[in-house]
Amino acid sequence: MRFPHWLKTVASALVLTATAGPALAQGPGTPGGGQPMYQPAYSTNDPGVLYPQGTPSNYQPYPTISPYGMGNVAWDQTFRDNNGLWFERIMHTNRDYFASLDVTYNHIRSPGSAELGSAHVPFDYITNGLQGFNIPTYGQGGNPGTTAGGGNNAAGSAIPAGRTIVDTRVLPYPILVTGTTGIVTANNHLFPIRSLGAFGPTSGAGLQGRWGFFNEDGSGMAVSAFWTGQTKDTFTMGEDSINGVKITQAIITASDGALLFTRNGAIPLNWGHSDSTLLPNVTANLGTAKYDLLFHYDVKTSAIGTDTNFFLPLISQGRGFKLRSFVGGRYLNISDQFYFRGIDSGFGYTLTNSTTAGGGGGGGQTTGNTFRPDPASIVRNYGLYEATLTNNVRTNLAGPQIGLRLDLGETDNFHIWAQSAAGLMANREDYHQFGNNIGDQQGLLLFAGALPTPIDMLASNARFNSTRTVNHVSPLFEQSFNAEIKILDKIPGIRRLPGIEDTKLRIGYTATVVGQVARAGDSIDWRGFPQFPSIHPGRETWWTSRWNFGIEKRW
Repeated sequence: MRFPHWLKTVASALVLTATAGPALAQGPGTPGGGQPMYQPAYSTNDPGVLYPQGTPSNYQPYPTISPYGMGNVAWDQTFRDNNGLWFERIMHTNRDYFASLDVTYNHIRSPGSAELGSAHVPFDYITNGLQGFNIPTYGQGGNPGTTAGGGNNAAGSAIPAGRTIVDTRVLPYPILVTGTTGIVTANNHLFPIRSLGAFGPTSGAGLQGRWGFFNEDGSGMAVSAFWTGQTKDTFTMGEDSINGVKITQAIITASDGALLFTRNGAIPLNWGHSDSTLLPNVTANLGTAKYDLLFHYDVKTSAIGTDTNFFLPLISQGRGFKLRSFVGGRYLNISDQFYFRGIDSGFGYTLTNSTTAGGGGGGGQTTGNTFRPDPASIVRNYGLYEATLTNNVRTNLAGPQIGLRLDLGETDNFHIWAQSAAGLMANREDYHQFGNNIGDQQGLLLFAGALPTPIDMLASNARFNSTRTVNHVSPLFEQSFNAEIKILDKIPGIRRLPGIEDTKLRIGYTATVVGQVARAGDSIDWRGFPQFPSIHPGRETWWTSRWNFGIEKRW
């Protein structure tokens, strides 16, 4: 519609006339000649339309707060075209949210290879005797010395020629006292010293989840958490009951000692007493305890952790290649437990060799040691007793981390990404150790006269309970790979589920490595009664890896 020029002129004049009026720069003076009054500031903003909602009415326009700074706006432009018309262009922020949930299959590093017990005099696996110190000849002659003693059960187990034993460590042989031969020692071929090397990495199921968002410029935030579940590994030799009936010394005697087995294991214990009369040329602590009825130990480990990261874009080439850096924080809790239980029969004995029927002569042929007592030599020295030790270590790690994230092929149907993180964690270790009857009862009875105060472990309170907290720093590194595939909407029976069109199948792998982590089985100072075991931190590099399988939804 076109208007005559004279009509536009008249309309403009009427508008100016209607709006014209007197304007006061300042009001009249106050009564009594005071200071002049000024017109109060006119509020030009409407709190009802400001963003965010609820903005106080005393907020002023730009630069204090802009009424044009609406939420979710990444870019806007106001311009006039050639015809004098004004236009405004607005580009809203594109934020993609994601959430995922995965089932994981976890592997956790083995508990180590430490031997159970105090440091002991090394032994020779060839001669089944003490190894001793090799006396040097300097190429000037033959080896001095002779082999002392002989036989597996004779006092003075074989010591290789040219060696001598001078050592303050624990003698690794249990002491046996029989009714026929008196004091007898048995070597480690008969009573082995066990170690944590019996265990490999433990494994089990767990869960993992992630939530976060990414903006169109590549920035974003992600929160993730995982739980490994408790993994366990067990070593057991012997038994403490038969068909639900607890084994007693009367049952052992009735079975002629057939329930006893020396290959169960033994633990060397430093209880502060040395004697050189038991073995020639040996000065060592006595105290290796035998557990010929039951020898059991196990390890349990679990981990739970979470981290939060804030991402910043570095390189972006469309949806095919994106490289981001991130900074964040992490918390990780590692629970490690070692448990030992052993039962000593309280009997002393010598061992018997097994025989089988011979050839044409009808004689018997010795085939080897049965590792079980000779019924004629069994003698009760003290009561059957049970020894237990539990050591719990709870490791709490928290600290900052930095890293990189690489995304490849970020399309609606397929996406691969990898993430590397490194951090320096404050490490708090909480130890709790408790148990009962960790000691060599036979050694205490045999050498009671040599002790300052003769003491009987089974007639005393041999329980112990101690705690300790240690703080230090541990480095951390984590590497993860994930692939997300949009395939669920193509599977019959699943594709009809609501929301499945925005859900992807996720498969990935993550490895976490932490330095200087305490392990429960290696954090024990094995001391025997009248001393008690104590906490002695033993650390190693700890790792866990997990395969994850689950779903991710984006919106």
